[in-house]
Amino acid sequence: MKRLILPLLALIPALSGAPLMASNLMVEGQVESPGEYAWRDGLRLLDLTTSAGVSVNSWPLGAALLRESAEPDQRKLKAGVLFDLGTARVKAATIGDNSLTDLLSDLQEQVLRMPTTGRIQAEMNPLKQRLARYNPLLEPGDHLVYPANPGTIKVIGAVTATCTLDFVSGLRPQRYIDQCPRHWVANPDEIYLIQPDGAVTRLGVASWNSEDAWLAEGGMIYVPLRAALFSDSGNTFNNEMAALLATQYTGVEASADHE
Repeated sequence: MKRLILPLLALIPALSGAPLMASNLMVEGQVESPGEYAWRDGLRLLDLTTSAGVSVNSWPLGAALLRESAEPDQRKLKAGVLFDLGTARVKAATIGDNSLTDLLSDLQEQVLRMPTTGRIQAEMNPLKQRLARYNPLLEPGDHLVYPANPGTIKVIGAVTATCTLDFVSGLRPQRYIDQCPRHWVANPDEIYLIQPDGAVTRLGVASWNSEDAWLAEGGMIYVPLRAALFSDSGNTFNNEMAALLATQYTGVEASADHE
């Protein structure tokens, strides 16, 4: 009975004209009853997805749980990535390669536009949420997004231009890279796979370390930059860049959030 009451409680602020409470929960996207829901102690993820009515046509693999308490660490992550890109731009200026300077400037601008989402890893398939380990407690202000499946793969990083490619079932990640030319500063030995649920895997792609892997529809490939460009922080930079990209999700709008 509580699950039937929950959506009704969520409508009260909107109908009365009262301001929405910061502790309220939000569900949007491919659900039957999007909008604000009243938070209460002990509420779990399955309670909310059941009340919202996740559509059978939804795409749980690309859905996102956004949490306010995760935002501070993500702001620090974003600031660190921007600092390293800025340092690399100074170093690139001494090389005199305009294509490298342009690449770093473009990456800086892309990162600047990335909103701090607060996205955390969570199982967003309501059927799997019936298992206790996939049904965590919710926090005040949690926000669920169930976007539509984009049917594409995005390639970003050390490439001549960011590419959005049609998803092809069973196609190896390396084949997507072949369609999106790498910049000369790209690390030739590996890439990062960012699945639509935010899981990140570093994958060998050179002849000596080639690995088989799959990339789900709506996923992203990050082509890392050569570590030497960042001196001692090269590997750290690429790991952090991939982690930052994993906080984004399909349908998120780039903002003017220049943190």
